[in-house]
Amino acid sequence: MRRFVLSIIIILGGFSYSCYQKDIIPPDQTDQQRPVQQRPDQQRLKVENDAVTDDTNVHYTGKYCLVCHEQTPRKGNKFLKYEEDYKQLCRCHYRKAARDIHLADIEPPTEFKKRMPNDFPLRNGKIACITCHDVFAQCRDGKPKDALTSGLNFLRGGPYRKQTTLCFKCHDKTKYEKFNPHKQLDKNGKIITQKCLYCHKKVPDVKTEEFKDVALIGALGPLCLRCHNKADKTTLHSRHLRKPSKKVLARIKQMEIEFGIVLPLNVDGTITCATCHNPHEKGVIPSERAGAKGAGMEHRQRLPGNICTQCHQM
Repeated sequence: MRRFVLSIIIILGGFSYSCYQKDIIPPDQTDQQRPVQQRPDQQRLKVENDAVTDDTNVHYTGKYCLVCHEQTPRKGNKFLKYEEDYKQLCRCHYRKAARDIHLADIEPPTEFKKRMPNDFPLRNGKIACITCHDVFAQCRDGKPKDALTSGLNFLRGGPYRKQTTLCFKCHDKTKYEKFNPHKQLDKNGKIITQKCLYCHKKVPDVKTEEFKDVALIGALGPLCLRCHNKADKTTLHSRHLRKPSKKVLARIKQMEIEFGIVLPLNVDGTITCATCHNPHEKGVIPSERAGAKGAGMEHRQRLPGNICTQCHQM
């Protein structure tokens, strides 16, 4: 019996030693050659990051760190890959450059540098992704609570109500003034016919033609929305761009007669910007004509007084 127990001990000991030997790193192997034991969170991140494609949105997830970093950044250490080469770090955008609106890897002119805010960094003297985008802002999980679109693009100094506000941090705004089709008279008070053709197929006879006679290049709605934002949350405009009820339509017809004005609807009977606002400059249409009413008023409102109560009879 004693001999049997001793045999079992020897067998188990030999088995344990052989298993132990498999896990031992040879003494001549350096630290650099020893396999790195990844923590569970690093192993999870590696699996997720290996599945990333050009169509994967890695922003605002907090789980694709290893796409850009050798390891999870800590205590100010970024551990960025590719020696911080943003052509590699932001390679999805470089491969689909058509969806981006600004050139990168160019040196801005001196006049631009004078306007650029101090917290808009260059890389090696050139514009890079980090110049306009605060990349760290999107490393955390969850999109910003601010509903403004520019907040989703983690723009520096944002969010901005208008994205062009960011552009004019560097660009000279005076060189990018919009074309104003509503400025229709020259300094001598004569009609600038080129402005008419922005909306009309031919220059109307302002002395004889009615609204029903003029030929527009398209429907009123799209004409206005080329410049005016339908989704602007600061106005009530978007709520009005629809067909009026029978009651409101009858009120519109009544007010046209009562005030001697025109409140034109779109070809499909919907209300447009031009229904309530006169798109013409004062003096283009003779003042005695219905189409001239409201041209000189604030906001070019065709109706006198409170325009809301005139239609809704509040």
